[in-house]
Amino acid sequence: MKKRILVADDEESIRWVLSTSLEKQGYEVDLGVNGTEALEKALTNNYSLIILDINMPDISGLSVLKELKENNYERPIVLITAQNTVNNAITGIKLGAYDYIAKPFDLDEVNTLVAKIIANFTQNEKARKKKTVEVTESELNLGIIVGKSPEMLDIYKTVGRIADKDITVLITGESGTGKELITRALHSNSGRSDEKLVSVNISAIPKDLIESELFGHEKGAFTGAQNAKKGRFEEADKGTLHIDEIGEMSADLQSKLLRVLEENKFYRLGSETPLEVDVRIVASTNRDLNAEIENGNFREDLFYRLNAISIKLPPLRNRKEDIPILLEFFNNKYSETFKIEKKVFSKDTLKTLIDYSWPGNVRELENTIKRVILLTPDKVINPDHLLEQAPHIIKGATARGGSNQAISDIVNNLVSNLEESSGNVYTDIINKFEKQLLEIILDQTNGNKKKAAEILGINRNTLAKKLTEFDLN
Repeated sequence: MKKRILVADDEESIRWVLSTSLEKQGYEVDLGVNGTEALEKALTNNYSLIILDINMPDISGLSVLKELKENNYERPIVLITAQNTVNNAITGIKLGAYDYIAKPFDLDEVNTLVAKIIANFTQNEKARKKKTVEVTESELNLGIIVGKSPEMLDIYKTVGRIADKDITVLITGESGTGKELITRALHSNSGRSDEKLVSVNISAIPKDLIESELFGHEKGAFTGAQNAKKGRFEEADKGTLHIDEIGEMSADLQSKLLRVLEENKFYRLGSETPLEVDVRIVASTNRDLNAEIENGNFREDLFYRLNAISIKLPPLRNRKEDIPILLEFFNNKYSETFKIEKKVFSKDTLKTLIDYSWPGNVRELENTIKRVILLTPDKVINPDHLLEQAPHIIKGATARGGSNQAISDIVNNLVSNLEESSGNVYTDIINKFEKQLLEIILDQTNGNKKKAAEILGINRNTLAKKLTEFDLN
């Protein structure tokens, strides 16, 4: 017996494309032209899967999804929309959608996803019963998260699935990728959203004050402690505690934090009376904690306690398709903030921004756009304006754009002069290109070796050896 699928979308072309493709795969397809029709058909027919557009003229797909779940509808639902916002992704997943795909879509990927969902649901139908999550779009307070790349859509789905679960989350990623924004989204969509979100940055506090900052102290606990003080754990009771740059935490403090996570109690400095807290922990770091464990700098047992759920944020250079969207967002934001005419970025300027590797990630892009639109009097932003206000962008983009030619030149030169090579052309090519790579990265980080090592994915000792080897110190 053929599996039946309902496709509900207000665009006739989308309905036709999906139905034609799915029928070729052997499915029987029903169509819905709006939310009302989709809801009626879903409640009166036994579909194996519903594909539901979010943006429909009468009832939104999210409202249809919510009503179906309130009626204990258990069949899988996939949301589909051109509105690639974190609100849609997180709201849909929280409401119980199986998955979320974005227009424009690849039909082969849609067919693969449909086959996978139907097969999984058929095999595990009893296990797939889920409780209805009571949430509406208006209840969401997600802050600013921008992006529609596949990597970001996957992160939105993860946030939607875990936000209201009281589980520890570890967020990793380079500086400037948006770890704090993901933390806010987790808190805002949790059952603790009415309570405090308290943040503490380990790297920004002197080491001898971190313990007091986290756990508080009693009067007279140390020199200068003239009054008792609550720590961040007490402030965050019933809410969420964000521990940023946890990779910077000392071994002694790591041990104490592990004990708090295991026992849900701690001691203020100078006190012998334990305090109990109910806190959800979200930790974040730009360090590779696995490497820190190998180097003896981070406790393995603490890592596993923190890493119950992990979210890895991609660097901006790995999601270049989000740069035009981010550019538009920051252009709108700061034109309004500074009360100036909105700028227009030329195609050449956009290409330059895309070619640049953005070692500072979204934060660097934001600061660049802010500076350029504020300091450029012209309406149209050309590469010359970038050269004037952010010359390193032009230089970095040029180096990146010419890298293939540089490799070709190296190879041609070595092949043409084999008598001058070491006898191992492969090693000679690798060594020459490795030196060029190090020069480019160091130039883009303004000589910051710690940042360069993070971008390259190597530790600082290895980088130091390479710099000595290639005489780049």
